[in-house]
Amino acid sequence: MLEPSRRIPYRTWPGALAVLLAIAGYVGGLKMWDSRTPGSRPLPAGETAAVGHARFVPAEGWEMDVSRSRAGRSLMLFKGGHKFLVTTGPWAGGPDGPMTRQQRLMERGQGLQIDGDVSGFVTPWGLQGKTFAYYGSKLAGRFWQVVDLQRRSLVQIDVYGASDGLNEAMADARSMLESMDLEAPQ
Repeated sequence: MLEPSRRIPYRTWPGALAVLLAIAGYVGGLKMWDSRTPGSRPLPAGETAAVGHARFVPAEGWEMDVSRSRAGRSLMLFKGGHKFLVTTGPWAGGPDGPMTRQQRLMERGQGLQIDGDVSGFVTPWGLQGKTFAYYGSKLAGRFWQVVDLQRRSLVQIDVYGASDGLNEAMADARSMLESMDLEAPQ
């Protein structure tokens, strides 16, 4: 009868302990980095903020939401429970296409109601586009859209938040919109 071969026993716990310590160090390091990295950044008063080719002067008291802003594409500002989002992107198609898509997304996707009809607007800088207001059970807001035909680009501005304090947030949003121009270098 054949006798089973004898293996020399070896210990696995040092390797398992090393892997466990590496995972704990990695996760702990990520948590520490996350807790020390600020989620918001105050913006200096009177200084111009730029996103894509759009630039504007943020109103006093608004802070940048670092986690929801994308360099060159979008900039999210917040003050209390209100948000101000500027998004830029390429434009293709008719000038009403992105506006119609946005309305459809708000009505069907987010369950919001459009308040009135789409209307035009013009800022003191000559920036012109279309706007509409919307509301829901927990929030309300206004959406502006500017299509730059020469650059084939689109700028969308959305301000929204709880109904409490919305008038002040809208006044700040209008002042930021009125300071906006599309001449920022890219």
